[in-house]
Amino acid sequence: MMQKIFFILSVSVLISGINLVISDNQLVVAAGSETYSLPSKPAIILKAEKAIKKGQFADAYKVLSENAQQHSNNADLYNLMGYSARKLELFDDSMAHYQKALSIDPKHKGALEYLGELYLTLDQPDNAKVILGKLKSICFLGCEEKTELSDAIKKWEATNK
Repeated sequence: MMQKIFFILSVSVLISGINLVISDNQLVVAAGSETYSLPSKPAIILKAEKAIKKGQFADAYKVLSENAQQHSNNADLYNLMGYSARKLELFDDSMAHYQKALSIDPKHKGALEYLGELYLTLDQPDNAKVILGKLKSICFLGCEEKTELSDAIKKWEATNK
């Protein structure tokens, strides 16, 4: 995602002649000497992502659950809770967390991809294809989430014929 933003900014800069510098999570626009902060992830999300990368899904799920109330409008938190729950085979919980993430941000590509993967786990490929359709409309220039879900559907179909 950051690469796409950087690419779009680069093209815009070339066209407009404005100088941009990205440093320490800040975007500096030299023409107007404006400074804009880029969004940063809450520490709890970073901690959960670290646990997930280590395969420590129960730890990630616990820390996210304990902090869900104070981050109740964070779609990333619920997406990671859904992912961790799915890896722990808590499929009903996983579904609820993905749905919560999508109620906060209906175009959350990560939650859409993982929800599609959950549908495949539950042997519901038609629902996964509906989710893929949503990703196709959101990612008209292509995105990793669309590619990953598309590949997962193809793999599911190859193994379940």
